[in-house]
Amino acid sequence: MKIKKRNIFRIVWFSLVTIFFIWNWTTYQSRNLPETTFADDGNVTVIKSIDKITFEPNNSSYQNEIIFFQGGLTDPKAYAPLCRKIAENGFTCHLIKMKWRMPLWDYKKIESMFDLKNGNYIIGGHSQGAKMASQFVFENPNLLKGLFLLGTSHPRDFDLSNRILPTIKLYGEFDGLASVSEVMENKDKLPKNAALIEIKGGNHSQFGYLGKLLTDDKAQIDLEEQQGLTLGALKDFFKKIETEK
Repeated sequence: MKIKKRNIFRIVWFSLVTIFFIWNWTTYQSRNLPETTFADDGNVTVIKSIDKITFEPNNSSYQNEIIFFQGGLTDPKAYAPLCRKIAENGFTCHLIKMKWRMPLWDYKKIESMFDLKNGNYIIGGHSQGAKMASQFVFENPNLLKGLFLLGTSHPRDFDLSNRILPTIKLYGEFDGLASVSEVMENKDKLPKNAALIEIKGGNHSQFGYLGKLLTDDKAQIDLEEQQGLTLGALKDFFKKIETEK
């Protein structure tokens, strides 16, 4: 009888664990992408490869290009609508696809993908992608033209405060993975000229087209509004760098 109860317990336990991992994994998938996200039109050309998706404006005089790191475990396509909007505003945007969806392991590959020394690139990303973008900046001084960070408490383990680099950090008021208090705790490790902008009502998940991630708080604005506020801040940031060259 004890053996039978033990077997039932194991079956139930493994079933619950399996359900949890399946549910958790599905929240990291992209969802509800606009139908035109990957469509070529008169404004934007979309170029797909193994390592990246490039959204290229058909007519633009801007020289800076954007390198966007996906969040950890998330489907990179979740950031495609934002990257496309960036391109519609004149900036070529390269959405980097990380091996195993882990920027932590794969962020250095951009060294062979782009001529960073002779180009004009602004780097950034969401969550762990933002962490690794700041890590790349830390490891490669004076190589990038700017840094943007979405939904992250980083840099946390290293200090960029002695750098002079255009930097912006956007954080959600109801971010359950990178809380406002954590963001404020590490703000002194950002470049001294960094701008911090709170997305009122925003959370962690809505920086991408994702499900509500585990431990994240409920947003008080909808996805489209958070995406619009994010785009507006980034667009102004990119244009400011362009005019200050």
